[in-house]
Amino acid sequence: MKIKVVYRDAHLLAAHKPAGIATYLESRGGNAQGCKEILEDQLNQRLFPVHRIDADTEGLVVFALDSRAAAGMIRLFKEHKIKKTYLAWCVGAVDPKGSIKTPLKKHKTDQLESARTDYSRIKARGNFTLVRAMPYTGRFHQIRRHFDSIGHALVGDPKYGSPSAWEGFFKPSQAPGLMLLAESIEFAHPMTRRQQTIKVKAPEGY
Repeated sequence: MKIKVVYRDAHLLAAHKPAGIATYLESRGGNAQGCKEILEDQLNQRLFPVHRIDADTEGLVVFALDSRAAAGMIRLFKEHKIKKTYLAWCVGAVDPKGSIKTPLKKHKTDQLESARTDYSRIKARGNFTLVRAMPYTGRFHQIRRHFDSIGHALVGDPKYGSPSAWEGFFKPSQAPGLMLLAESIEFAHPMTRRQQTIKVKAPEGY
């Protein structure tokens, strides 16, 4: 597998992660590889992870090329100074725009955490709606759980959705998968301080 690099400078690198692989592995054993490990082998360069997206999610992931840039990006994420957008196909007719503020349980605990996802409708296709989602917090499976909480689970979601709900969405020649794309990221570059926007092109189906 070859990972497409969509942006690179002296400190940061952004890539288009395919669905089905982790952003990076907690520990590297056997033949398993995540996006980071594949890129390191591909580019023969060490990468520093600064965030992650779900393995089932396709799209933009950013890595640092040095420890100082990594620390700067991690700080920006913690301070909620990074704007991210996602494209998501949802089951049902979603409102033109809205804000979902349902608290979510912290991963593997019963502790509730505040969460917010704003969205706007892009288009509809039959009983399905394409939205652009903007998460302001970074909770586990936030977009997936938020849209499920308002009765519009994401198409192809193997955990929160139902195959019967998205019947007819995928073409016979198309393998079903989670229709969630990490589309763009915007931030003040931690080293140059310049405003930076990075975006991936939506694949066929969006």
